[in-house]
Amino acid sequence: MIKNERSTKKRSRKSLNDLISLYEINYLKLIKLFPIQELEKDINFIIPEGVNNSEIKITIDRNSRHTSKLTLYKSNTIEHIKHMEMEIFVYHDARLAEVRRFNGKRQFWLRNKYPNKNMLTKDEKFQWNIFLSEFLTYSQMHGLSIIKNLH
Repeated sequence: MIKNERSTKKRSRKSLNDLISLYEINYLKLIKLFPIQELEKDINFIIPEGVNNSEIKITIDRNSRHTSKLTLYKSNTIEHIKHMEMEIFVYHDARLAEVRRFNGKRQFWLRNKYPNKNMLTKDEKFQWNIFLSEFLTYSQMHGLSIIKNLH
C-alpha cells in the first residue's frame, strides 16, 4: 500500500483563531508597556542591540476611545540595514492590537499563495504579529525607560 504524501507531511497552518489570540496577547503587552489612552505625546526609548543601541519612537497618529493608530519606528545603528517601521491599529473595545503595515507593505490575507510577486511568506501577517509580540517582550525586559520631567 502506498502512503499518501500529503498525510505524511506536517503542516503548520495558522488559523484565524490563532491570529486573533496573538492580537489579544499583543494588546495586553502593548497596554502594559504604554497605556495609550493616557498618553498625550510620542514615546521615545532605547533598546540595546549588541554593543550599540537602537532608538525606538512610537508615534500616536490617531487616538480615540475605540481605535488608536500607532507607528513604531526603529532606527538601526548598522548603516546597511534598513530602518524598521510598523503601523499598529489598537482596537480598545475589542482589546486587540494588529500590525497593519510593516516597512511600507500592507498585508490583508491570512495566507498567501507562494511564490508571489512580493515574495511574502505564506503566513506573512502572522509573522509580523509574532514579531510585534517578541519586540514588546524584549522592550519590556531590556528597554531603557522613558524619563518623565518632574518639573
